[in-house]
Amino acid sequence: MLEKYKVFTGLFFGAFWVLLTFGFISEELMPPLIPLRSVVMLLCDAVFLILGLYSLRDRRDQIVFGSFVVLGCVSSYLNNLGVVFIVNGARDFFGMLFAIPICRFLLKSRFRDRFIESFDKQLWIFLILQTFCVTWQFFRYGPGDHGGGSMGNGFSGIVTTLIYIISFYLLSKKWNYGNYWMELWKNKVYVFLLFPTFLNETKIGFLFLLAYFLLLLRVEWKTVFKVLISIPLIIVAMIVAGYAYLTVTGQTFESVFSQSAMDDYMVGEDPEELVELGMAIQDGIYEREDIGQVDIPRFSKLIFIPEALKDAAGGSLFGAGLGQFKGGTTLSLTPYADTWAWLLGGSVPYIFFIVIQLGVLGAAWLFYNLFTVMLPQSPMPLGRNIKIFVWLILALMMFYNDSLRFFPFCAIIFYIILFGYVNVTEKHAKI
Repeated sequence: MLEKYKVFTGLFFGAFWVLLTFGFISEELMPPLIPLRSVVMLLCDAVFLILGLYSLRDRRDQIVFGSFVVLGCVSSYLNNLGVVFIVNGARDFFGMLFAIPICRFLLKSRFRDRFIESFDKQLWIFLILQTFCVTWQFFRYGPGDHGGGSMGNGFSGIVTTLIYIISFYLLSKKWNYGNYWMELWKNKVYVFLLFPTFLNETKIGFLFLLAYFLLLLRVEWKTVFKVLISIPLIIVAMIVAGYAYLTVTGQTFESVFSQSAMDDYMVGEDPEELVELGMAIQDGIYEREDIGQVDIPRFSKLIFIPEALKDAAGGSLFGAGLGQFKGGTTLSLTPYADTWAWLLGGSVPYIFFIVIQLGVLGAAWLFYNLFTVMLPQSPMPLGRNIKIFVWLILALMMFYNDSLRFFPFCAIIFYIILFGYVNVTEKHAKI
């Protein structure tokens, strides 16, 4: 008879690794698999849905799931969206809905130690795998979005973020407060495994790099003085890291780190002109095929949310309904998404993704979800530091990209958080 734990984790880790590796395998090794991407993602989502519903034992998780169902249905009903759009759009929320219940369920089971040992080994394998995949992509395509590691093209931001938090988490389990530099040397392999993040032009990695080394210090008042004393050394280290990044990617300082470059990256050279062009496409003055993709920069999208929601039946409170960021391949776009395609495409901050679909109430649901899972204290030596690192990541994701739509990203982030404080003295969950 099959052991239930093996069946459960076999399905979970199987779908988990399919999503983590299908991009690289299909794009680099087996191109005929590329047309199957949508089918593969649908099957994996079905697995996470089944396992997630089975794992809904905690009251907090049930509240999060139930409130999402109510909010999603009301918002979609107000916007006259059919069941197909609702179900398809809900798939983008599976990570936020089910990664926490699944990890909590396994961490509270009698197989807790077995699960932790297995997941930690797989996170280590993930880090090793990225050194090969990102290096391969760098030499084949150069620095850029193609440097998404095992996940493939377009995942450069996600792979960089995961490399930093996984490396920090695994290092923290071996870290002993004492001689800082001696501990770094003893655990140098984890620091070395950060090098792929310098190969894919992900600028946010510099913030993670700084946080990585600062958060290896104790979080206490005297640490502030240590940091102040170390400022010259920190500056030198960041200059060295920046020089290495520019050398590897073949760029100049002015093109990456200058004030004008940062403004162009986040807001655009002329955001008003981009918006006017987008509105002209929307009004039918120009065709999208003639102009090409209009990529409105991140902060400009956030500024335009109130205007965009004026066109949604749900208004600012309920948004435009689920499914606005899905479709275009197997399913058609929603009428709203087709009209506002010039604004919804390109880089999508997660808070933009939430508010457009579920309005202000969706943002409230999101923050309730995150705060209730992040507030409990961790007894781990570096537990507070890990939590600060994750808070930093989540805060940046709100305004930087939509990584939280990707189930494995959520599974890794929330496993690292839940590992530190799930109470093993509670009644074990039955598998």
